[in-house]
Amino acid sequence: MAVASLNPVKLEAARSAFSAAFGEVEVAGSEPPPGLAPQPMSMREILLGSSARASWACASVPGADYCVGIESGAVELEGEWYAATAATVRSRSGRQATGFGPAYPIPRRISSLMISEGLEMEEAMERLYGIPDLGRREGAVGLLSKGASSRLELCAEAVKMALLPFISPGDYRRRLAM
Repeated sequence: MAVASLNPVKLEAARSAFSAAFGEVEVAGSEPPPGLAPQPMSMREILLGSSARASWACASVPGADYCVGIESGAVELEGEWYAATAATVRSRSGRQATGFGPAYPIPRRISSLMISEGLEMEEAMERLYGIPDLGRREGAVGLLSKGASSRLELCAEAVKMALLPFISPGDYRRRLAM
């Protein structure tokens, strides 16, 4: 399986989700594709990012049975900002499905920095909490939940949801049609 990321959290999330569904798997990571929004700020940008990453993973690791793109970003709903994660899984045959992980509210002081200064969430968190590289570890959700959840869990859930049509293809036959 190929993942368009070198972030250890995303690589482990994909490995964990695929292993739960199919048994042990090998994971190959690659650089993400160029041109992605550094901080997706809409569901459209998140979905474009996860799909572009899945396509890039397939191109970067020829022969992979599955290719995975995981993208996290911020989404505004009725004046509030939420962190959301999408995962897109593409099979060697070109079948593709997308799933979502749990979303959570972004505290206003963080979303305000993201909007007013154009910061990525990780940058805003580092400025406010002084903790670097949260996105490569527990993530903002790990800090905000005081360890009750983690970025790894959110990303793994998104991948698991994207895998449903591959796990139960009879129930999703029309969805996976190319």
